[in-house]
Amino acid sequence: MKHGLGLALGGGAARGYAHLGILEHLDESGIPVGCLTGTSMGAVIGGLYAWFGTAREAIDHVQRFLARSDTVNQAVYRRIMESERQPANFLQNLSMFISKGILYGKTLTAQSAVPQEVVSEAFRMLVPDVDIRETRIPFGAVVSDLVNGEELLITGGSLRKALMASSAIPGIYPPVEHEDLVLIDGGWTNKIPVNPCFQMGASKVIAVCVSRELEDTRDFNRGMDIIIRSNAVATHRLGELQKSSASLSLYPEVEHIHWADFSQLAPAIEAGRACADENRAAIRSLALRAKWTALFHRRKRVIREITI
Repeated sequence: MKHGLGLALGGGAARGYAHLGILEHLDESGIPVGCLTGTSMGAVIGGLYAWFGTAREAIDHVQRFLARSDTVNQAVYRRIMESERQPANFLQNLSMFISKGILYGKTLTAQSAVPQEVVSEAFRMLVPDVDIRETRIPFGAVVSDLVNGEELLITGGSLRKALMASSAIPGIYPPVEHEDLVLIDGGWTNKIPVNPCFQMGASKVIAVCVSRELEDTRDFNRGMDIIIRSNAVATHRLGELQKSSASLSLYPEVEHIHWADFSQLAPAIEAGRACADENRAAIRSLALRAKWTALFHRRKRVIREITI
């Protein structure tokens, strides 16, 4: 089956709500999404959209979840937000979290800062207990395997388990074990899953990037600062290479939203809509080209697909 236009949704925690604004714009413009791939929060939003079939239904579902759940307002998130001077991303503040004991004490005795039972309950309320192959739109979630460092694409099995694995930020959420695999956040191997989206059948792919770009800094006085910065440079460069094959890249302005503030649904959605509106002509042109090039597109396998 030819899928035409595909979306690759990147990670970014709470900033990933902006994906819903992009998807809502596509729905209202009558532009069909042929398939989706997602990493971390991009997988959560992509998976919900793929299941419900429309952005409006996905947004309503998330709003109901936030209204009846306090699992996204745990003390760990408040401590993280209070500790940061700037709303940067998780990796750029890792050394600070460790030095202030926000993660250090927890991770010495447990797998994660947020307990397994809290995560499981949140995903039980948020994600339907369905098979990925039953979604209305073809969907794949990118995960990273801690055992062998492999990037994997989940295209079958439990949607709930797949989204939990793809968004398992190391140190914050516990990893998901499956057979001989130990799965964590897909962003550690693929920040913007463009090539997996082509593998799913897309002939043209829009990459939606909601993580903050690498910030300029000269604070290299401590060894920990150098280590963390080096890792940030490596992951930034990896992301640049991975999204270079996208047909179009969109960058919603979400820097003002803290990555751990999951109460900012409406502002993030509005940022996504504004970005899509600004790129309306480019999106429509690409959608038209995707429709015709889908007839000649040949899938190329880039990563291993699994069922969980």
